[in-house]
Amino acid sequence: MNPLLRTALVACALAAIAQAQSPPLDAYQQAVAEATDLERRGNLNAVIEKLTPWVAQFPRRAEGRHRLGIAFYQQQNHPAAIEHLAAALKLEAEDSPAWRQTVEHLGLAYYFSHRTSDASPLLEKTLQWKTGDTYLRYALAMCHVYSHEPEQARRVFAELYGIPAESTQAALLASHFMNRENFSSEAETLVRQAPEVDPSLPDLHYRLGVIALTNGDHTEAAERFREELKRNPLHPMAWHYLGEAYAQSGELEDAIAALERAIWLNLRNVPSYLLIAGVYNRRNQYALAENALQQALSLDPQNYEARFLLARIYQKTNRPDLAKQEMARATQLRKANP
Repeated sequence: MNPLLRTALVACALAAIAQAQSPPLDAYQQAVAEATDLERRGNLNAVIEKLTPWVAQFPRRAEGRHRLGIAFYQQQNHPAAIEHLAAALKLEAEDSPAWRQTVEHLGLAYYFSHRTSDASPLLEKTLQWKTGDTYLRYALAMCHVYSHEPEQARRVFAELYGIPAESTQAALLASHFMNRENFSSEAETLVRQAPEVDPSLPDLHYRLGVIALTNGDHTEAAERFREELKRNPLHPMAWHYLGEAYAQSGELEDAIAALERAIWLNLRNVPSYLLIAGVYNRRNQYALAENALQQALSLDPQNYEARFLLARIYQKTNRPDLAKQEMARATQLRKANP
């Protein structure tokens, strides 16, 4: 075949292919524009319905992947959001507005899916341009907590609360969050560094007491709370947890004395009322237990524990109708909040 004729035929074939592909691509771009408008109006179901077939047809086009991923994220469908945003991240121009939005939402989708090692680097990147976003910084700090990275958690929490990263306060702060998530070993490692810096620091012994209580060492916990209260007798939670340490050790009279002080310092602390009611119940002081539970319910009428324990008190004091009524309320609360 004549080379010129062959070249002309190839050119015609390529033009025909391009012409055949152009209308679908144009329709795809129109669908993305329409989906963007639908998202702006909050119609996320319509966004997903419109874009899903187009993304299947054009899986390597960033715009559709991005819009679909954002829609799934806003619906809290994090696995689907991750699928599309992870694909978009590979296709978008780095540092473009779309890329930045993808980095942020993909990082948060990983965070909410408990994939903290995947979330951390993306959240770190996002904070480079969203330096004042406190929630993103908190999410990054918690990623380090869940990944058992206490020093990194300490650094980010320090940034979040505006204190020096190497300070004793930063160690105490990070240990609080790690202990809250039941990572008491890492929390103890952090907080035990503090006495080497400033043994008189407020809350130091309180934090050590909370860790000891979490670990079931009631004797050390009580010692730590007493030490804290020597420095700050106006610390209601130190009194509360001292009462809990005593209660768990069977020292009920001391528990009541500590919990009374906790309540007098903070009349709205429901857990202290519940704890002292439990101690009164163990001592067969039912009238005092009932009064404490009524106080708790005046502050939190939907408290399951208070309703359940009050039903038990009514049963023990031969008031079966009231017991049945309270137990029904407790059961209803438990079903509503399993």
